[in-house]
Amino acid sequence: MSSHAGKIDSVKFIDCDNVDDDDTDSLASALSDYNNVFYDAPSIEEPKTLASSLENSNFRTSNFCIDSIDKSLNEPTDDDSCNQEEDNETFDFMNDKLTNKEFEEFLNDEDDDFEENEEKRLKIKKLESLDLNFDNYEEIRKQAIEKYGFVNKKFRQKAWPILILYKNRSMSSPNALIDSSLKIYDQMSESQIKNNKYYNQVTLDVVRTLKRFPPEISDNLRHKLQNQLIDIICKILIKHENLHYYQGYHDICITFLLVSGVSNCIPLIEHITLTHLTSYMESTMEGTLKLLLNIMPLIDTIDSQVSEHIQRAELGVIFGLSWLITWYSHVMDNLKIILRLYDFFIASHPLMPVYLGAVIVSNQAEMILEIDCDMASLHTVITKIPSNIDSSEQIENFIQSALELFEAYPPDDLEELNEKWLKKCQLLQEEEELKRKKEEETYLRQRYKKDKNSNEQQANKNNRIVKKKNFSLIRLRENRLKPNKFLFGLTFTVGVAAVAMYALNSNGIKDTPDLVSKFYQFLTLKDF
Repeated sequence: MSSHAGKIDSVKFIDCDNVDDDDTDSLASALSDYNNVFYDAPSIEEPKTLASSLENSNFRTSNFCIDSIDKSLNEPTDDDSCNQEEDNETFDFMNDKLTNKEFEEFLNDEDDDFEENEEKRLKIKKLESLDLNFDNYEEIRKQAIEKYGFVNKKFRQKAWPILILYKNRSMSSPNALIDSSLKIYDQMSESQIKNNKYYNQVTLDVVRTLKRFPPEISDNLRHKLQNQLIDIICKILIKHENLHYYQGYHDICITFLLVSGVSNCIPLIEHITLTHLTSYMESTMEGTLKLLLNIMPLIDTIDSQVSEHIQRAELGVIFGLSWLITWYSHVMDNLKIILRLYDFFIASHPLMPVYLGAVIVSNQAEMILEIDCDMASLHTVITKIPSNIDSSEQIENFIQSALELFEAYPPDDLEELNEKWLKKCQLLQEEEELKRKKEEETYLRQRYKKDKNSNEQQANKNNRIVKKKNFSLIRLRENRLKPNKFLFGLTFTVGVAAVAMYALNSNGIKDTPDLVSKFYQFLTLKDF
């Protein structure tokens, strides 16, 4: 497993050099994770009828890629291949001519919507009057940044080489410099390309680039361009062994291919890689993350509520990773807007995509603040914000705001800005901890009060029960100890009667009737 991009979960690099045929299931699983995390679109399933065209165009899809993505393709038998060899030679020649012509027409196709826009017409007149050479570098750079950029592919094919190759100019014209740079690439063999350690990974990524190609081009042309794109990327990596491929680099290469063509785009991609993309092509993603961390301090200068909301959710900056390393070409579908951004980025500081990202996020402050302070919810929404940009005027406003932000906080001031942001993050963290602590104390206090009330109620209830029992016992004890008047009276009466009868019988008292009568009166509580 390569260490590149393995540092971050958002970009999983798949090293196919040491994968055996038995490991296709694990590779397919890895591809699924890759699509779910970094790519919004699902894996592409080519129709079965594509098998013959892939075979005819010699599309270099690895066995692993075929197993995981194009597994349903019907492979021709040996007999079929033998019977088709002669026909294929003629077919390939004619097909190649047709696709070349189609691509040439595509490259020469001009943007015609300027007819309805007076500002664009004036911009085109200005570009037409401009001498596009190294001597006018500053004016060309100014036009790239100003509204509408270079407008169409015609001017980009001439202006981009001047902007990109200016610092490395050793010849009088960009074309001469391009021709000179191509010599070393022409010497690279097919075996060198296929033996490159990133070949399989590049192939896997290029196969999934269906949405990056304009819908009006044919399948044959797309397959051919994909083939050529694999060559372009691998050749640059062969020449510069210190560069490490990352998933997303092919999105940038496709954009240059669709503007400059196969041959002319290679030196342009090489030089823009060495000037603007070197941090992304290191052995780890630490340099990329360091650049991306600048986005939060910049957002904070525009709208502190948004930055604090994102920070409290502990979202981090991974939401902007694909924006930065693909120059937004991975998250946008409108090719015209993508090309306008490339005009801007080529002529600007390498950190300009970060400034633009800060502007784009801050522009959606109302929507972001309505979302719960939850990492997953915010990540899903913020990551997709650039994909909603679909108008030329909207992107021009963002570009102008990014330029103003760049002037207010140039790259030299970012270190100080980051220090302030870190201090603010610490304060926010302390506030959150204090808030959580207060919430815990409030909860414990309420729980204690509730438990106390419950205990008191239970104690009172128990006391009442105890008192009731004690009272019953006391009454029972009192009843037991209390003398029984009836029994006492009866005992006394019987005793007196017995004594009286004994006395009468023993002494022979004469006046017995009177004595009995008085005794009766005594028993009935009457006076004697």
